[in-house]
Amino acid sequence: MIRILFEKETIYEKASLIIKESINKILLEKDEVILGLPGGRNVSNILQLLKKERIDWKKVHAFMVDERLVPTDSQDSNFRLIKQDLSEVILDKNFHPFIFNENKHDYCLGDYEKEIKNFGGRYDIVLLSSGEDGHIGSIFPNHPSFFDESEYYILVDNSPKLPRKRMSISKNFLLKSKIGILLFVGDIKRRAYLKFLDKDVTTSMCPAKLVIELPESYVITNIESKEN
Repeated sequence: MIRILFEKETIYEKASLIIKESINKILLEKDEVILGLPGGRNVSNILQLLKKERIDWKKVHAFMVDERLVPTDSQDSNFRLIKQDLSEVILDKNFHPFIFNENKHDYCLGDYEKEIKNFGGRYDIVLLSSGEDGHIGSIFPNHPSFFDESEYYILVDNSPKLPRKRMSISKNFLLKSKIGILLFVGDIKRRAYLKFLDKDVTTSMCPAKLVIELPESYVITNIESKEN
C-alpha cells in the first residue's frame, strides 16, 4: 500500500504525525520500534517536531540509514545531527550510531550488521529523503550501490555525491522494512519526483521507487503535479 500526500505548507508536520502514528501502531504489536533515520536538514526539521509528540520514547531505537565515514562527533556526521535533535527524548542506550573504524577492513560494517540482527534484523519504520537524482540513503541511480546484493549494509567508496566514502542500508535491507516514509521537498527535487511518478522509469534509474515495494509506504511532498 502506497499513499502519496501533497502538503504545501505543512509537510514537516504531516511527516511527524505519520511517524508518530506508525510508532504507536507498531507498539501495539511489539515491545520496541526500530526506526531508521538518514541525515539532512529536511529530516532535522521533522525530528524537531517529532520529539514533541506523545510517544513512549523509551521503546524507540534509532539506527542509521546511511552515514559518512567519519567519527560520530564530526561536523559531517549524520548521527551527530540526529542525536542533537532527539537527545531530549531518546535514551542514550537507544541510539545506535555507526562507529567508523578506519583500522578495520570493513570499517566496522560487520559489527553494525550484528547490532541490527540483535534487534530483529530489520527497520520497522524507515524515513528517507530523495536526492535530486532520485537516490535514497547512499543508493544511487545506475550505480554499484544499487546493484549491490548485500543483505544488510553496504560500503560506498565512489559516491556520485560528496563525500565519496559512505555506508548505507542496502537495497535488500531496505525492502525488509515494514513502513517507509519518503520525502520530496522543494522544487529542486521536482525532477526526481517526476521520475518517481513515471511508470517508464525503472527502479535502478530512480532508487526512491524501492519504497513502493514495502508493505506500507507514504510519499510526502510539497511539489505540485498532476498526480495531486
